[in-house]
Amino acid sequence: MIWVKYQTRNDAFVSLDISGHARFREEGQDIVCAAASLTGVGLLNAIDEMEPDSCELIKEDNHIHVQVLQDSEKLQTILTASYHMYKTLEYRFSMYVRVRKTEVKS
Repeated sequence: MIWVKYQTRNDAFVSLDISGHARFREEGQDIVCAAASLTGVGLLNAIDEMEPDSCELIKEDNHIHVQVLQDSEKLQTILTASYHMYKTLEYRFSMYVRVRKTEVKS
């Protein structure tokens, strides 16, 4: 299962964690893992290029973490777009991808 966990504060994204494996098909044939990975790496690249130094970005084997350090409207747009991409993936492959959004207190 791929877990995609967004945290928000006052309806603004403040962090994101992506982890796990879909196990939709064998390694090298898993289109769900490929889609999730592509979306995650594309998100990291977009943040790094369009809003550098706005987030702590971590990419490790089977794990991506984004922590907002300096918020902006552009950053929220990027994170919102990624949320909708992952929700679309979850809609199509709900047995393999779970997306959660949790509001955290200040």
